[in-house]
Amino acid sequence: MKLRGLSRSVLARNMLLLFLVKFSGYIVPLAALPFLARVLGPVKLGEVVIAQSLALMLSVVIEYGFSISATREVSRHRASQEAVRTIVSNVFSAKLVLALLALLLAFCASVAVASLHDGLLVLGAWIYAAAIGFSPSWYFQGTEKLRTFSLIDIAGKFLGVGLIFALVRGPGDASQVLLLQSIGAATATLVCIRMQYVEVRFKRPTLKQCRHGLKDGFGMFVFRLAISLYTLANVFVMGIYAAPKAVAYFASAEKLVRGASSLIGPVSQALFPRVTSLIQTDRAAAIRLVRLALAGMFAGTCLFSLGIALFAGDITRIFFGPGYEPVAELMRSLVWIIPLIGLGNVLGIQWMLSLGLDKEFNLCVIAAGAINVCAAAFAAKLYGAAGMVAASLLAESVVVLLVVATLKRKRLLPSSRLAQGQVGA
Repeated sequence: MKLRGLSRSVLARNMLLLFLVKFSGYIVPLAALPFLARVLGPVKLGEVVIAQSLALMLSVVIEYGFSISATREVSRHRASQEAVRTIVSNVFSAKLVLALLALLLAFCASVAVASLHDGLLVLGAWIYAAAIGFSPSWYFQGTEKLRTFSLIDIAGKFLGVGLIFALVRGPGDASQVLLLQSIGAATATLVCIRMQYVEVRFKRPTLKQCRHGLKDGFGMFVFRLAISLYTLANVFVMGIYAAPKAVAYFASAEKLVRGASSLIGPVSQALFPRVTSLIQTDRAAAIRLVRLALAGMFAGTCLFSLGIALFAGDITRIFFGPGYEPVAELMRSLVWIIPLIGLGNVLGIQWMLSLGLDKEFNLCVIAAGAINVCAAAFAAKLYGAAGMVAASLLAESVVVLLVVATLKRKRLLPSSRLAQGQVGA
């Protein structure tokens, strides 16, 4: 009983710490958005958010899904110091190669997209992507040692935004925004990598370890890449077809809504290693935990979304000021992706991946991502920002429907008595 109480205490603490990390990742950069909206104006803000979208997509390439695959492996093997050392070395070796690939992709984007012809803005996007992608958050989640990591990560976010407030003075400083933001993220990442190697002895990267890392993380990379096609790529896709001012309106609404939805992340990150462990030791308890997460997630996200929809006009006036009125109407519709994200997260990540249904989940997400990219390109040309909102809602709905259909076909829905019998068997 004492051990179980301690285990619950660690889970609760980790959920709180990850909530603070995610909340700071939402609220701290968001605090700079009203400032940038007023100082840069819609056109330059549009260019910056397109570059930020590129940075986040490049960070997915560098991160390669290790936040899930490596977290799972460290959680399974954390009793063996040598096994964890091998995992850390494989991941780091792979990320070095992936960072070079991301640099090449950044150059290609700067050539192909008119809004990204500012070389300093693109360089800032790549550095910011590397700072995010190299973060060893997966290691500290897998070992459930999150206290110091969380504080450093939050401090890095405050540093980056503080530099923006201090040094950005007008539209001419737009190219510096991502470089300044990346200073805080890179500082936090470097400190945390140092902490990691205090616990796990450094192992020199090799091509063999790189191959192992790429192979081990490939399944989750496909998953993360597919997700990015309908969570991160919309601003970038719209930037190809629409003027920066229109992109700024959509991106402002999406940043507020996606930022709010990111608060789901702490629950997901804290529950994932616990559900994975329970699947191995007490599968009936795993089902009970997933059912509780489903009920809480759906009720909480619906209430949260309703609140944002009701006060969208006030939120827009406070955050952006005059000239950004279209953002409120976009937000009232887009906010309903949050309950969809919550349901997809619990059923997909917490349940399907814990059961080892990586391939099936990837197929669901890939299908949704492909639909989103096609719909987004079509909608951006014909309907602008409103069409992009519809494409986002469509993609999130497709994910939930495909996940439910897959689990129902396999008779593994957590609400099913048959699934409980199978899992508990």
